[in-house]
Amino acid sequence: MRTEYIEKLAALMKESGMDAVLISPGEELTFFTGFSPMMCERFQGLFVKQDGTCFYVCNLLYGDQLRSELGEGVPVYTWFDNDEMTEIVDGILEQQGLKGKTIGVNSTAQAFNVLDIAEKSDITFRNAKPLLEEVRIHKTLEEQEYLRQSAAIADAVFLEALDFIKPGKTEGQIMDFLFERMQARGASFVEAIVASGPNASYPHYEGRDRVIQEKDIVLLDYGCAFHEMMSDMSRTVFVGGISEYEKQLYDLVERANAASEALAKEGAWIPDIDKAAREVLDEQGLAKTLVNRVGHGIGYSTHEGPYIKQSNPRRLERGMAFSIEPGVYLSGEIGMRLEDIVMINDKGETEVLNKSPREPMVVCPIEGYHG
Repeated sequence: MRTEYIEKLAALMKESGMDAVLISPGEELTFFTGFSPMMCERFQGLFVKQDGTCFYVCNLLYGDQLRSELGEGVPVYTWFDNDEMTEIVDGILEQQGLKGKTIGVNSTAQAFNVLDIAEKSDITFRNAKPLLEEVRIHKTLEEQEYLRQSAAIADAVFLEALDFIKPGKTEGQIMDFLFERMQARGASFVEAIVASGPNASYPHYEGRDRVIQEKDIVLLDYGCAFHEMMSDMSRTVFVGGISEYEKQLYDLVERANAASEALAKEGAWIPDIDKAAREVLDEQGLAKTLVNRVGHGIGYSTHEGPYIKQSNPRRLERGMAFSIEPGVYLSGEIGMRLEDIVMINDKGETEVLNKSPREPMVVCPIEGYHG
């Protein structure tokens, strides 16, 4: 158990008026406990109370495993498949002084279970995801260093990928190459988007099958975990050459990225950072194609607070790490993105963690090709 983070969550609960927070299996439970059991339809989760004490509720089949993982300091209550789950949980909540109280839930809490418990035990369930993100939004010195090292792995692999990308390779082959090279450098978790040609116009494309063609654009968006700290970067690669039109679009994206990063300083108003990128893109009327926020926080997961968007009325603070990733997406036609991870370090300085080249990168150039 990460006791210091449990205590921080308990303090935040007092400020928010929550009597407890339910953390169901998933990445958030792993963050607080160091593990996460298999998730199925049976209700289970860690309850953290406002006084900092914890208990776990699960089906009988998970009981011994949870007791072994959590140790003697955390009571584990079980219910059996032949029992009525809500009856058993109702008794546990009454014993713990939580019946009729307000309980926050994390991002993986299952609505069908939570609704049944709310009805049976007169519980008011609330969204606790912002509290859980607040617990870890300010990175420690150690976490900051691991973020730097995770970004360095992604940077190194990009240079290797430039030699691998060529006509005839599939998106999946490039993705597998990225995975293999990140793991070879010590990454414990890897993820990637490789989108070529018109597929690059879909920001969260998930395919693998398209074959790279001469005169293609290949969008790489990938990262890894190093000591639990994630990296996330995007670069746009041009196969064969870059046309004048593509160069104009890329210049716009690069300047949008630079404009947002220039504002990303301690005390900066987050909505202004998103706005700055869109103002550059709108020089060509393309802000409307940026259908996502301009950035997201990063750390123990790829997407966490702070979210760099105009609906987040907050200022940047020391220890925050986040992406800046403007792009242009013309559906079914063309797409490109430039993403760096930026961190406000412990001294209040702005660090751009990704050092990969920002200029247009051309591979397998075709002699005489200019678009």
